[in-house]
Amino acid sequence: MNRVLWSRQTMLLNSLLFYPAVFLGGYVLWGKSAVMFSVYVAVWLGVIVLGRYFVCRHCKYYGVDCPTFGYSYLARMFKKDETKPFSGLACYIDILVQVLVMLLPVLAWIFGGLHVVVPRYDTIDHVLTGTYVALAVSMLGVYTATGCNRCDIAECRLSRAARDRKSKAQ
Repeated sequence: MNRVLWSRQTMLLNSLLFYPAVFLGGYVLWGKSAVMFSVYVAVWLGVIVLGRYFVCRHCKYYGVDCPTFGYSYLARMFKKDETKPFSGLACYIDILVQVLVMLLPVLAWIFGGLHVVVPRYDTIDHVLTGTYVALAVSMLGVYTATGCNRCDIAECRLSRAARDRKSKAQ
């Protein structure tokens, strides 16, 4: 089995940007909208459980260092499933859900500015939301560079392997 070997430092770097952003996003929502906070937490719990069940259990990186924020280790709550191939669609949906849920704190900030559903933001709320956006954008950039741009899982259309295969076909 051929695999890209990621270092533990790559996983830790991505995690050091990802987890603080997730917790900061939750903190911002906690003080502004109980409904948005509840959705945020529920979706992240779904990503941690369902995403690891449908994506990571079938991945060749199950249980080893990979750039996905330690997800390969979280997936060990489930037994590895080698009876089915890696699902590119499940991976794509997982990534899409994560991107959409990371937009909730920004959506709350916009609603706060419009005085719709969310109370008006104080200066500290603007600073926290700005910090959240900076962390999230940094995480996305670093993850793309250290993960997707090096990944050899051709079934995921965001990976380098899928882009290479597509360019060869054209």
